[in-house]
Amino acid sequence: MSRLLWHTRLFYGVAAMSASVVVFSFLQEREEQEGREQEAAEMVVSSAHFFQAMESLQLTTQQKIEMRKFWRNLCNRKVQETRNEEEAASEASKTTEGDGETTLATAMAPSDPNLQLRVWEIQHFAREYKQVFPEIFPDEQVLAATRLAADAASQWNGIVQSTSSMIRSTGKRFHGLAMDTKDEMQGAMQRTVRKYLERALDVVADRLKHSLKDRHMPFYLQSNIDLAVDQFMPDVKVEIFRKTRDLFTQDSAAQPVPALTEIADGVRQLSIFGRLRGHILYHIFPHDKSIWMCFRDPWWIIYGCIGIFPVVGQLWWLFLFLIKDKTDEHQLCQFIVGFKAAQFVSLGLFSVAFGVSRYIKCIVSGALESCREYGPALQPWNASFFILQIALVWIAFFRLPYTVRPAEEKHPLLYRTSSMERREQRVFRDIFGNQLHLNRGGYLMKLCGYETVSFGIVVSLAAVILWFPFEPWQRKALFYWLRTAYGLFSLPFVIFKIPVLANVLMHTRRMGYNQYGDTVKIKKHE
Repeated sequence: MSRLLWHTRLFYGVAAMSASVVVFSFLQEREEQEGREQEAAEMVVSSAHFFQAMESLQLTTQQKIEMRKFWRNLCNRKVQETRNEEEAASEASKTTEGDGETTLATAMAPSDPNLQLRVWEIQHFAREYKQVFPEIFPDEQVLAATRLAADAASQWNGIVQSTSSMIRSTGKRFHGLAMDTKDEMQGAMQRTVRKYLERALDVVADRLKHSLKDRHMPFYLQSNIDLAVDQFMPDVKVEIFRKTRDLFTQDSAAQPVPALTEIADGVRQLSIFGRLRGHILYHIFPHDKSIWMCFRDPWWIIYGCIGIFPVVGQLWWLFLFLIKDKTDEHQLCQFIVGFKAAQFVSLGLFSVAFGVSRYIKCIVSGALESCREYGPALQPWNASFFILQIALVWIAFFRLPYTVRPAEEKHPLLYRTSSMERREQRVFRDIFGNQLHLNRGGYLMKLCGYETVSFGIVVSLAAVILWFPFEPWQRKALFYWLRTAYGLFSLPFVIFKIPVLANVLMHTRRMGYNQYGDTVKIKKHE
């Protein structure tokens, strides 16, 4: 028995050693391949070498004209970017003394044969140029000329520069291998964990289907259960993979913080309205407080309770809509969800309780005529606020596809895959040329159709009430219960208030406000 145990341990040890060697060899080969690709992308191409490469290719007259236009536009863009960078650097450093020096941008001209560009810049601009002129732009010939020009430039530099470049690339390779070993191992571990997680989630989905279905259940219900699980499971996977990526990348090298998430350390001077706006937004949607810390903030409780009152709450939500950042996806989604949840409480539950109490008072009084005076009724000024609420929801839904989703911090090993996924996304634009993001809000955007149906039902019932010859007090009572029904229709939006389901259903980047009212990234609490 002990001998069998010893052989088993020896077998597992050999297997673990072999797996380690395979993983290390794979990582080393990948590092060498990425080094070669990076070195090729960083090669320099001059105008003279590019035009010489064009002459060596068999091109038509139209192709030569288009390639020369492409190169001229690329050079103009490079010169303009260099000038903008120099102007920004000079303004930041405030160096205004002396103008005798000639900057690089002013010395260069687009027609200069010594103007040099890197291969990756040419490839990137060629992809953009192809999208604008898909029919006439010869992208394959441009890339071929770029490769020939890069090879000619590398041969022209001579043996000394090639040797120095090889030494520098080797040094960078060893330096990168020493600095990124941790990231490589994290990336390999993350891919392994993701593979097993995906398999486990597929098993969970299959078991969930079997547990929800019964053999006596109608076939169409069974098929709908399968369809619902298959449609909902990818969103669960996305959220779990995001949390897994955060666990693996939280200890990695610090990345530059986007300008949107930076918080100014100095004291800023704001106007009275700016200070009031920052105070309200920071206490309602703080970036550095958890939900349990918010429960201890009296301002959070006060501002949260204002929105559920019938009249004051409607004006309060209008004020919040005006002061909130309507360009951020998460903030606009939170406004829609919070506003509709408040409608369910105030216009739905509170209105039902208030209307029932009024009818009970009529019954206790024993006079039917008292219902005209004490019964629930929707006054004209209340109807105007009701229309305002509907308009706010529609405006928020209309603004949602135009919102901005802050860029998520990517792991260095996952950048290439993520960029490929971004390029594959289709771009939609409205009639004014503005870019539309139809995936903003996730499943919340799909509830816009539900809101449309609810609005259609309310309008149809309102037309019926106005058509029949009811007395004024009867018509007011019917409109009151119609508004109550609209408030109860907001129940599906309450699901988005649940924290875990909100992340799965909306997939937004959580953002909050600082003391100055700026939209910043949510801080993670240990």
